[in-house]
Amino acid sequence: MNHEARTKQGLFSEQELEGIQSSGSAWVVSDDDPATVPVPLQTVIMKVDGPYTERDRKLWVFLLHTVFDKLGDEPIHSVPIRDINSVFRELGGDHGTAWLWESAKRLSKTIIEFETTMGDERFLGVAALFGANVPAKAKRGSELHFFFPPNLIPIIKQPMRFARLRVHFMLKLSGKYAVTLYEILEGFANRRDGQCRVTLDELRIWLKVPEDSYPDWKDFKKRVLDPAVNQINDDPLGAGFSVEYTPIRKGRFYNEIVFQLTKTPKRIQTDQLIKKSAGNARIIKAAKDKGRPALLDVDVNLAAQETRYYLDMDEVQKQFWAHWESTGKPDFKKGVARAFMGFTKKKYGQVKHGRR
Repeated sequence: MNHEARTKQGLFSEQELEGIQSSGSAWVVSDDDPATVPVPLQTVIMKVDGPYTERDRKLWVFLLHTVFDKLGDEPIHSVPIRDINSVFRELGGDHGTAWLWESAKRLSKTIIEFETTMGDERFLGVAALFGANVPAKAKRGSELHFFFPPNLIPIIKQPMRFARLRVHFMLKLSGKYAVTLYEILEGFANRRDGQCRVTLDELRIWLKVPEDSYPDWKDFKKRVLDPAVNQINDDPLGAGFSVEYTPIRKGRFYNEIVFQLTKTPKRIQTDQLIKKSAGNARIIKAAKDKGRPALLDVDVNLAAQETRYYLDMDEVQKQFWAHWESTGKPDFKKGVARAFMGFTKKKYGQVKHGRR
């Protein structure tokens, strides 16, 4: 289904599919280029009801990464089962057609309620997390066929708040509550203060701790919280952060927990690269829409630096493109960045010598 057809059906607009992107490869386990995928916090801590387990969440996030760039373009996706098994086996997880099918069934019975904006109107939405088909008799070369519900795709592609999950780190987690706690904390890792403050009642709901389990703080800490936190801290390079927490009393009882997240230096560098790539992608698309070559921020900043930040670079860019159009939009034989640098230096010389 192409973009025009989707828009005519009223599912979602082009703008709603211009969201953030995944990074890395779901099929290659790498510390230098980790596979990350943005997941809306709605699917982590809000109005999600169903039988899904931490294991199922791993599969959902993994498959989301494998097709993230194709969401909205193809109604149904296909991935070889042996390839899925290969990654899960490498990371010590479950593998096999039987497990995939049971997991897919639980995900299809898991319902999420959400709010979204389309155009100028606000909508309430409800959808299953997933749908899938597998061969009745799996053979070599068999594929898993799956889809994410159409009305959930804009939420995934343009979330108001999201957690950029590290897919392979998540797959390696084995604790009952470690997967969900990691998802929650990742959603707060990019806050300026690096904090997640939550009441114990809210945290129990988010982690889906049964109501009659571990009502005492010491039991909850020993059986739920510490094992999950320790698993994350065992591999801060994989998680991208380490975590400490402080329980807060209200009267005689603990009422809140403040999690303090500290990013690793490598995580900070990776985040900067992801942000830069996302910014470049938007610039390239905007330039393409205008029929121009892409002039990246780094090129503009370098020209500003070379001319001692003397000029208004927004105005220089306007004049540069106006000149390019007035001269018949010639090809930049040595690249648009080099042409812009030359134009900027010329303008700088004119202004410094009092000529306009």
